[in-house]
Amino acid sequence: MSLTVSQLLELPCLRRAKVLAGHNSLERIVTSVTVLEYSTPTDMQKKLYESIDFWGSELILTGFCNIADDVDAQCDNIRMFAMAGEVGMILYYVGLILPRVDPKLIQLADELNFVLICMPENEPNLRYGEVIQETMDAIVRDELNNPTFTIDLLEQMTKVPPNQQSVKTILRITSDRLRASAVITDSEYHVLSEASWPRNQEIFWGDMISQTVRHINSDCSCEIAGNPNLLAYRAEIQPSSYSRMYLFVFSERGKLDQVLWKQVVEGVRVSMGVWGKTHDQTDRSELIRAIILDEPIKMRRLGDLYHISVASLSDMWILRSLKGENLSPWARAVSELSSLYTKIGLCGHYENDILIFPVGSRTLHEMDEWTNALVQFCRENGLSAKITRCPLLQYTADAKYVYETNRAYLEDSTKVFPMRAFFTVSEIEFVKECREIAAQGNDSVRRYMSLLDPIMSIKDGVEMIKTLTVFLLDKNSSITETAAHLFVHKNTVKYRLQKAGNLLGFHVGDIPQSKNLLYALALQRIMRLSPGKNE
Repeated sequence: MSLTVSQLLELPCLRRAKVLAGHNSLERIVTSVTVLEYSTPTDMQKKLYESIDFWGSELILTGFCNIADDVDAQCDNIRMFAMAGEVGMILYYVGLILPRVDPKLIQLADELNFVLICMPENEPNLRYGEVIQETMDAIVRDELNNPTFTIDLLEQMTKVPPNQQSVKTILRITSDRLRASAVITDSEYHVLSEASWPRNQEIFWGDMISQTVRHINSDCSCEIAGNPNLLAYRAEIQPSSYSRMYLFVFSERGKLDQVLWKQVVEGVRVSMGVWGKTHDQTDRSELIRAIILDEPIKMRRLGDLYHISVASLSDMWILRSLKGENLSPWARAVSELSSLYTKIGLCGHYENDILIFPVGSRTLHEMDEWTNALVQFCRENGLSAKITRCPLLQYTADAKYVYETNRAYLEDSTKVFPMRAFFTVSEIEFVKECREIAAQGNDSVRRYMSLLDPIMSIKDGVEMIKTLTVFLLDKNSSITETAAHLFVHKNTVKYRLQKAGNLLGFHVGDIPQSKNLLYALALQRIMRLSPGKNE
């Protein structure tokens, strides 16, 4: 549902209407229309409106009949409705009942971004019913022709007043759109928030939820006993800031279309991730999720919401395998630490990982300093994180590929590079290539492992292969560091490398000649092969 005020103004019943105020809100979505008959705002009415969670993205039709000469009361009504999340007001019978539209009314509506529309003046033959019927017909047609629930929910939530951006509003919008009751529970099926349809319906939620849980089928739907027209639906939602939760929908309008139901679940899940906490503490992990899953529409919309240019996020750092941790405080701590070394565009968590997207350019030295600081932070705080840095991503789709590759081959990478404090995406991809060689079968593995046969044919072959492995895989081809690790003199390392080169027919470390040697040494570690055994 995406019918806006500007689109409604094109309807025959509103073509002669004039927009007096709230021009900046003409693209707000309208869900319904309602009529204001008694418009004197009493103290009780004010308290009711102040406590209301969400009134509804409606257009209000009124002639201010009983307060036609009370401009202050008219202004009070506009304040109340704007606070309650209404879109705007259509004024009837101006020049007949309402003498004129006072400039104070227009000024206030503009300040509140509340749309104020005036029907043609001095016309006694106007009827509310024409606007109600045409508007509701247009809304229903739009719902049928444009089932874009996820996008619509996000857009509508961004445009309601900040005090209305809550879990209750998410459910209220969902309920109004489906013409069905909506409930969110915790993992034990305790009701956390609900929205009834119709709004005045009394429902014993405990009984409804229990019955649904007992009888739910593989399609996550069931009939409610005693009411053959009532269908229940359940889906798991798990925003990053919460433990496991469930969405229940109870509908008497027939079976929900599966495409629409999937959109409802996704829309509620995303919205809960963004607005499930207080507005000032919105969780940006949903944007990270959209990036990792390569969902361009969500990326763009959430990026606009947070004023983040997703296209500028060309680098990504991954802190992997933080199982069992509450990641929200760690993500904030990692972001604060990282901001000392680079400008952070986005930092949050996805599944069991913390992801950092810096902006701007950095030297290799600056990257090393930052990464080493992260390594030290994880050690000092007992975090079992493995860090992978992924610079120079060309497209947002690259983030998905790199993340999935890292997730699939990080464990093998720890076998190939056991001494690494952190990994690069190039090392992860190298390990991926090794696994692909192994997947081709024994013949493929033997082709690479046979490179080591000349070395294994000599007396000290095992020690020489150990030296090659440490030199090439562990110590970045540093003779000094290799010697220190093996507790031998530098000249011993030089001698072994020279001898190995003579046996292999190339200088150890030269590229591309040494590439197949690297594969062989890595395969040895991945497959737990002993030197010289390639069967």
